[in-house]
Amino acid sequence: MIKFLNISLIFILSVFNLNAQQTIMLDKDESYIKYDAKHVLHAWEGINQNIKGVIVKDKKIEKIAIAAQVVDFDSGNSGRDAHSLEVLEALKFPSIKFYSEKIKTQGDVIIFDGEVEFHGQKKSILVYSTLNQEEDSIVINGKFTLTPSEFLIELPSFMLVKMEDFINIQFELRF
Repeated sequence: MIKFLNISLIFILSVFNLNAQQTIMLDKDESYIKYDAKHVLHAWEGINQNIKGVIVKDKKIEKIAIAAQVVDFDSGNSGRDAHSLEVLEALKFPSIKFYSEKIKTQGDVIIFDGEVEFHGQKKSILVYSTLNQEEDSIVINGKFTLTPSEFLIELPSFMLVKMEDFINIQFELRF
């Protein structure tokens, strides 16, 4: 009887393991988040290649969480980056985070209905992305726009003109 219970237990556990969710970490060496912003007189962009993230996957992606440090964005201009840290109050709000567990997949399109936390404010956002499942990795590419004033960010000005109130975000996440 005990042998039968042990075999049954092993069978049940192996069935649950077949349906178990996987937690897959972001490959930070192969992933990035870019932004671009504009002012009447010039445009600029920056990139963060030091992001962290995870997805939880069963048969499809069930959850995603991404975090980036404000200080890790590099525009190639140290003066601009230092001013950005002041404007974004990076000491007070060091991270930008995104989380979603409302995820729909339609072919190679994946839609994240999630929440972004930026400058201490949380906002709901829909992010449309493409999904490419390779043999040994999952790659998610996409873009969306953030409005800094919605996150209570005081827009910086140059020559008495404020920057435009949008930031385009582009990303490639490889898990």
